[in-house]
Amino acid sequence: MRPAITRMASGRDTLEAKISERIRRDGPIRFRDFMEIALYDAESGYYNTRRNKIGPAGDYYTSGNVHEAFGATLAVAFAGMWSHEYAEPLTILEFGAGTGQLAFDIISTMKLERPDIFVELNYLILERSTAMQESQRRLLEPVDQKVNWVPFEPASNADPFQGIVFSNELIDAMPAHLARIHEGRVQEGYVDLTATGATGATGDSRLERSISAAFAICWEEPSDRAIESYISDLGVDLAEGQMLEVNLDAIAWLERVSRILNRGFLVTIDYGDIAAHLYGRDRFGGTLRSFSRHRIAESPLLKVGEQDITSSVNFSALIEQGRQLGFEMVSYERQSSFLIRNGLLERAAGLCESGDNRPDTLSNRLAIKNLLVEGGSSDNFRVLVQRKGVVRRPTESS
Repeated sequence: MRPAITRMASGRDTLEAKISERIRRDGPIRFRDFMEIALYDAESGYYNTRRNKIGPAGDYYTSGNVHEAFGATLAVAFAGMWSHEYAEPLTILEFGAGTGQLAFDIISTMKLERPDIFVELNYLILERSTAMQESQRRLLEPVDQKVNWVPFEPASNADPFQGIVFSNELIDAMPAHLARIHEGRVQEGYVDLTATGATGATGDSRLERSISAAFAICWEEPSDRAIESYISDLGVDLAEGQMLEVNLDAIAWLERVSRILNRGFLVTIDYGDIAAHLYGRDRFGGTLRSFSRHRIAESPLLKVGEQDITSSVNFSALIEQGRQLGFEMVSYERQSSFLIRNGLLERAAGLCESGDNRPDTLSNRLAIKNLLVEGGSSDNFRVLVQRKGVVRRPTESS
């Protein structure tokens, strides 16, 4: 049994106070639950506040907000993979649509370049954040005849359908368990209260520096055997003291998608890697990080509800779990390779050949270049395409 916690944290009517009260009542909470509250609390969670999050005035960029060419290239890719395999109308379900900019660019490109698909296109959005959904509805008003929002609650899942399910920078923001190897065993990270000036023992500087805040990490037995199974299935030799994130929510999400999608494609775009690279010794402290004003913040335990918290995606788990759920891997590649393969260079060339040297045009060229060059926004991103229950188009001879 965990010892009773009697220390108080400052801050009334804040997420910090809410979490502190829970810890005082129930004992240390799993880091996964801390992250859930910090990001998704209905009133004060990061994604449910109305502060700017994406773009120059926010905390980070997404590829969909770098340039409209990203969404246009996705539209071409989606249209190509769908028309090659299926003859029926296309339904797209986007999980976590952010500001709605990517959805707008995909739909607008379909209208201009693939009117044959656009005429019967059905675009669904499943959005957890009410603040983001308000932004989406405003931005998508010109094309809202093509868009429907699906309730997030599991009891209100979308009806099973044929189509394309995709997400862009969704899984990295799912609450993840924090784990480490200690004396050859797996331990889980819990968030506890700490008095100012107390000493932490996390072994990770980003969490050590948070001791001046209300919270610190303590280590206990895993709360779920699935954490140990997940780590065992990695097939990676982890060092003593090594930290890592275990994203069981990503597996649950994949299972949910498998129930929703009867036939079609699942396209996952996010930053991460396969397990062999993601859990190497160069990432001894794990990949957990937080962002504020386009900078890596001091600690995920600080500024609760006011900064983003993310961890890199383990694509090996998505591939293997997907296989068990009936998804066949079609492709896995760097985002830049995926974009080039689907015509981004030709779009960029068309812009360059226009001869237009206005500042806004030059800015557009630089934005597209950022999607392509080494060290640009695509560099750490991967695109995983999986397919389920394929029924190919009938041929003329059949």
